[in-house]
Amino acid sequence: MKITRDIHDLIGGLLMVAAGLFFALYGSRYNFGTSARMGAGYFPVVLGWTLAVLGLLVALPAWWRKGTGVTVQWGNLAWTIASLLVFAWALQRLGVVVASFLAALLALVPSAMTLRTRMIVCAVVALLTTLIFPLALQMILPIWPWSN
Repeated sequence: MKITRDIHDLIGGLLMVAAGLFFALYGSRYNFGTSARMGAGYFPVVLGWTLAVLGLLVALPAWWRKGTGVTVQWGNLAWTIASLLVFAWALQRLGVVVASFLAALLALVPSAMTLRTRMIVCAVVALLTTLIFPLALQMILPIWPWSN
């Protein structure tokens, strides 16, 4: 008898546990402090352990729950990787606005959206990326191709 488990939630929960343990253990290298005077390690340790516990709460029930097999959508994966590579290549050459617009456009190739909706989504992604990284976080990135 073949037992099929809820592999999606099982893998997701175990990845959450792994990430939480990494942050909790790595954050313990820093000064923890107290709740009143938090040290540099307080935030990653507390959130890391919280993430690990939440991961267990996702993974344990999935061990006994029936699930379906995993199907990898290779086309979506390929377009996502292509969008990341294009973004990395275009960021310094074309600026944040154009690079994030192109990356979002490539990532949306497999979707069923209309062209108008894709353009709106790409424009919003480009706007948010520009507002967050070069402006709010003051990262030194070219915004436009001519601002190098």
